[in-house]
Amino acid sequence: MDERTLPAAPDAARARQDATTITLIGVAHGTSHFFHLLLPPLFPAFIGEFGLSYSELGLLVTAFFVISGIGQALAGFVVDRIGARPVLFAAMLLFASAALAASAAQGFGGLLLAACLAGLGNAPFHPADFTVLNHRVSAPRLGHAFSVHGISGNLGWAAAPVFLIGIASASGSWRWATAAASLWALLVLAALVAGRAAIDDRQARATRHAAGAAGPEAHALA
Repeated sequence: MDERTLPAAPDAARARQDATTITLIGVAHGTSHFFHLLLPPLFPAFIGEFGLSYSELGLLVTAFFVISGIGQALAGFVVDRIGARPVLFAAMLLFASAALAASAAQGFGGLLLAACLAGLGNAPFHPADFTVLNHRVSAPRLGHAFSVHGISGNLGWAAAPVFLIGIASASGSWRWATAAASLWALLVLAALVAGRAAIDDRQARATRHAAGAAGPEAHALA
């Protein structure tokens, strides 16, 4: 019995599989938006500790988005070549590294490094997320999947200032806040690794490539 003759998974099982994929990608996407705001909520602390100018603070934001934008243009090729899942794993590691770099920063240079690492981590998210959703979520739930994806990004933006300022205020140090952000990225990475089967786009990619290879051959025989 080949794959084409296997019975379809029951609707309930398919729904659970879709929900797992949507949840994992949603949490990952929310985390990427969280890291958009890794530094800005802490700008007053940076001014007080390092004496940074508004131009320097603005450059931190610019560096993040320039690297993220250029990287996103290239990330699609990487996702097509090696798959979305390892790219998502690498992105989470970059986020964790960015937050650790921020927590250890001794001035503008350290914060700039953190911004660049976070921008690089953010770059592949839309190519990787949409690849997984399109390959893993059943067609009737794709609209819902994309809605959750969008909402999760907004929730990430909303959570970042509360998380960072809350921990900085409670601990008395912005460094603890950025260190906690690194821990969050590692926890999300652990969740992605634990649920890696639900975000594996390789099987669908292989099926599509096989169908593409068989198509011209079948046409020639017809």
